[in-house]
Amino acid sequence: MIKYYGLGAEKRLNEIVMAGSHDAGITGGGGNAQTQKLDILGQALAGVRLFDLRIAGADSKKSVELKTYHGKQTKSKVTKNIVGLQGGAQKVVQSRMALGTWGESLLPILADARGFVTTYSTEFLLLKFDKCKNWEQIAALAVQELGNTLYTASGNLNKKTLADLKGKVIVLFTSAGLAEIDQQYHGAGGILGIKNLSSGGDYKSDYNGLQYYGKGGTDLTTRKGKSIQENYDKQLKLMKAGAAENPNVMGMMYWTTTGVVGNIRKRNKVMWQPQNITELQRLWSSGMGDAVKERIPDCIDASSYVGGLILKRFLPNIVMIDFASPRKCQTIFDLNRAIPTELTKMEQLMIEIRKLV
Repeated sequence: MIKYYGLGAEKRLNEIVMAGSHDAGITGGGGNAQTQKLDILGQALAGVRLFDLRIAGADSKKSVELKTYHGKQTKSKVTKNIVGLQGGAQKVVQSRMALGTWGESLLPILADARGFVTTYSTEFLLLKFDKCKNWEQIAALAVQELGNTLYTASGNLNKKTLADLKGKVIVLFTSAGLAEIDQQYHGAGGILGIKNLSSGGDYKSDYNGLQYYGKGGTDLTTRKGKSIQENYDKQLKLMKAGAAENPNVMGMMYWTTTGVVGNIRKRNKVMWQPQNITELQRLWSSGMGDAVKERIPDCIDASSYVGGLILKRFLPNIVMIDFASPRKCQTIFDLNRAIPTELTKMEQLMIEIRKLV
């Protein structure tokens, strides 16, 4: 099993490369909806450390069940019990799937996360909640079910070390989610923020949560056979733009394709053929190289100790994938071994450039 702690207890989160699971809970449904085969525990064992989760309230007759979803829904407000949540009936948004599919329930997801970090006490998991309904109930269930494995320290996650995070499940809400939950949950209450700077805004050193730059998705109407190249071009453009951000911002790179027509699993299989794995590695290295060249200040010698620290601070840190597996996660984990090589190349390039000016 992949163990990120082996990279070094003092490694910061923004100094490692990890696998992320896109639409992590969608383990069933039609070919144009399903994005994962393994459940959350299976994905964690394979090497995933960040999970993209979209949660809504599924109608369960006399109650509402918080579940992952992929697609469009019709919604209504009801007063019902939440499956597994203590405290009785609550006012919630109940949804019915109009197009797409329901996935795993939040209860087993939280149980899997808790069980994983309990068994592997040096590892960590990041649960990223986005595009959800019933944020207050999601927060309450997470706090209730994760117990002492819930990360309750506040502060800038980008700079936290693996030692700081070991044995913990970190729960992250977007700004929209944070705005809808009681202040008791914020920060040390167990719910931190996650902010995508590609949508605007500046890096804040005192932000309670994780700040990243990146975005997934290809045109839903892209012709068959063109989506991989479209994704490559989009991701490279995003990483070049991200290179202008603060050195501590984490990069998020998507090795996924979307579309309402066609089979996601079949497209994904093509993306992981040997020639396209090489493309993934080349894309990651290109993003890192552009980031290094853009970020290092003119007044800093790239070959110096200080220059080396600056170079190490920005990476395409998170590679988001569909149908997570040990082989795919190992490919991504191995990028951590490529970091010293890439840094040496860039340091030498900067030295040569300085000789010419």
